[in-house]
Amino acid sequence: MTNVMPPLAYTGAPALTVLPARTVLFRVHRAALPADAFNDKPRHRYYGGGRFDATDDDHYPYLYAGESIEVAVAETLLRDLPLSHTGIRQLPLAAIQGRRISAVITTTDLTMVSLRTAVDLAAVCQDSWLTTCDPCCYAQSRHWAHWIRARAPAAAGFTWMSRREPTQQAFILFGDRTPPGPITTTADHKLPCGTAEFGTPLGLYALRCRLATYNVALSSR
Repeated sequence: MTNVMPPLAYTGAPALTVLPARTVLFRVHRAALPADAFNDKPRHRYYGGGRFDATDDDHYPYLYAGESIEVAVAETLLRDLPLSHTGIRQLPLAAIQGRRISAVITTTDLTMVSLRTAVDLAAVCQDSWLTTCDPCCYAQSRHWAHWIRARAPAAAGFTWMSRREPTQQAFILFGDRTPPGPITTTADHKLPCGTAEFGTPLGLYALRCRLATYNVALSSR
């Protein structure tokens, strides 16, 4: 529900689920940072940032991931891409410079707030707007995230259905709610070396192939 404040007299409880230990997740991140590094820099309260990022209103380290390579790529790289005259969306080359994709694995069971279904969202007085809204509404979705966190103090993060791969899950982990080392880099059959840097020929080729399935091409700039 857009442009609606969280209720002042809420008496419900967010729906909780467990992200089991040994779950493999994928994330696109800066190559200069380890795959298991949390972002500890809060975003501006109103401008820029992501759907559930920390702000000065609620300062927590955070880390996004997806249950598949497709979710990690789509959620990170395929936002608001312009169409060419041929109908192919264009991803600027600058968007992947200095980035890589990594496989990580959870080292312990993690309690999560589930935002995956209409029932889950109703439990926090919301609907699909919260997990599908455009970036222009991220200031509001971040405010709601802070409100939900305050009502689920045992939750180590949120899980929801990806906007761009709606049959698969996206995740955010909160560094202030997880034990030390909640994830670590791992090899996976889809990413045998555990990580692939987009700046290498092999990594770039693999990314181009993946983007082609979304009718997306890398532009020259």
